[in-house]
Amino acid sequence: MQMCSQITNKEDARSLSAMEQYERRRQVVRAHERGAKKVQIARELGLSYTAVCLIIARYVNQGADALLPHKRGRRAGEGRALSSEQEVQLQEMIKAKKPRQLQLDFPEWNRPAVAELITKHLGVQMHIRSVTNYLKRWNIVVERAEPRPHQGRLTVAAVPAVLNVPTAPLVVSVAEPASVEESPT
Repeated sequence: MQMCSQITNKEDARSLSAMEQYERRRQVVRAHERGAKKVQIARELGLSYTAVCLIIARYVNQGADALLPHKRGRRAGEGRALSSEQEVQLQEMIKAKKPRQLQLDFPEWNRPAVAELITKHLGVQMHIRSVTNYLKRWNIVVERAEPRPHQGRLTVAAVPAVLNVPTAPLVVSVAEPASVEESPT
């Protein structure tokens, strides 16, 4: 029972400021250098045993600089599908020429046209949303492609005709055959 109360008292260090996290790491290292056991450090500082072990390992391997606060997450421009040189090349192509001049089957620039340009000239397959993100980053505004109606699917114009189907029960009556005049032969 006592162990459960200790687990719930732990504070999530991600909610602390960078300086508070730095101070907490320094406390871990000082306690470790005084000879305290890792489990005891974790209990006293409200950290997990794993967090204490990681802090100590980083300190041992990298020194005091490993304790300093650092920016989290990906850096600007990191992990993109296109290099900065490729981005510049594409921007110049889009601004200088029309899609037809680049052997693309589009009259004007739109997102699918840019996606096809990227695939054709750079060999990079890219989702349409990623193309949109690149265009926004480059401050290039293109028109959205008009959706093409699919065969066998209802279009917006056809929906009212479908909805106007009478809902009254169908009455079937037998009509008397019309008299057919005999033609003279």
